[in-house]
Amino acid sequence: MQTPSLGRVVLVLVAPVTNGGSDTAPATVVRVGPEHADGSRTVNVKADLDAATTAKWMTSVRLHADEEAARAHDGAAAFWPPRAR
Repeated sequence: MQTPSLGRVVLVLVAPVTNGGSDTAPATVVRVGPEHADGSRTVNVKADLDAATTAKWMTSVRLHADEEAARAHDGAAAFWPPRAR
């Protein structure tokens, strides 16, 4: 898995009603926490929403290697965006 650092962009899972109908939003990493036994890390992020309220601060978000792992997590989750081809 990639190593998170300040300023990196990840995707976070959000409620679609708060994000113009989409359940994912881009977010900037503002703090990196410890690594967990499963290889995921905890990060704090500022999510950019597609709504009248354009930003949402999220803390203690589990950062996973991919979307599938993030969706399987019970709680706030983020994942690395797929690589552009």
